[in-house]
Amino acid sequence: MRIALNGYVVASEEQWLYDWFGVEAFSPATVRQALSDNPKGEVLVFEINSGGGDVWAGNEIYTVLRSAEGIATRAEIQSIAASAASYLCLGCDTVVISPVAQMMVHLPSTFTEGDRTAHLRSVQMLDATRESILNAYELKAGERADRAHMRRLMNAQTWITAQEAADLGLVDGIMFADESVSPQVINAVGAGVRAIANSAAPGWDIQSLLARYEQLVRNGAAPADGHPVLDPAQPPEHSAPSGGTPETIADDWTRRARLAIEKCRSDILPPRWGGENTKN
Repeated sequence: MRIALNGYVVASEEQWLYDWFGVEAFSPATVRQALSDNPKGEVLVFEINSGGGDVWAGNEIYTVLRSAEGIATRAEIQSIAASAASYLCLGCDTVVISPVAQMMVHLPSTFTEGDRTAHLRSVQMLDATRESILNAYELKAGERADRAHMRRLMNAQTWITAQEAADLGLVDGIMFADESVSPQVINAVGAGVRAIANSAAPGWDIQSLLARYEQLVRNGAAPADGHPVLDPAQPPEHSAPSGGTPETIADDWTRRARLAIEKCRSDILPPRWGGENTKN
């Protein structure tokens, strides 16, 4: 069985919001369902085309894949496996990459509000998260790339061509290798993709989607099943569009504490929002 993991890496509980807007995204729930649905004895192939997203969701997907018993898994990086997607795919038994694809590794990022102590806590958390991600790279690379080298690549926000990924041991092979595609061609194509990705527009984030969702529902759009805006009569800042208690999104610690690896930039046009077609 084959399943495409396209778009943003998101938390399972937030998948509905991306689906409502028609934004491509996948979550740990997507992967768990694929493992459950895969016919017995078949290899489960994940087609990876993702600029990354939520690091905790990426961690969960990696662990779910590594823990899968009795199912052979294969990741095929078809275009880009960046940020969180660059390590979640390493949970598969086999990882291969298209000669025109790339991986991208960089440091995790977050937002912090508060005093000096709050910011120092964020620094400690980011350092710990970096080391957790390095564990996945190190386990896959083995002796081909040591931890210090991978840390330098993360610090530099490095775009990795197919041949470089193979040399680092992050992938087990390059797709269509028997068709005699030279490393020079592979690296040249990779450089072109890198230039496009660095010059394009940023993608959508969960906070913007939540705010826009609430606005559209208050203006008459049909809400997603199970996710009403609780009290249309109240000002937007006092509702909870994902359900639960009516508190402000800004005061919800789970959202303020969200650790999202910066998403890979994409030049794909965003979906229409109530007749609009706007770049974020």
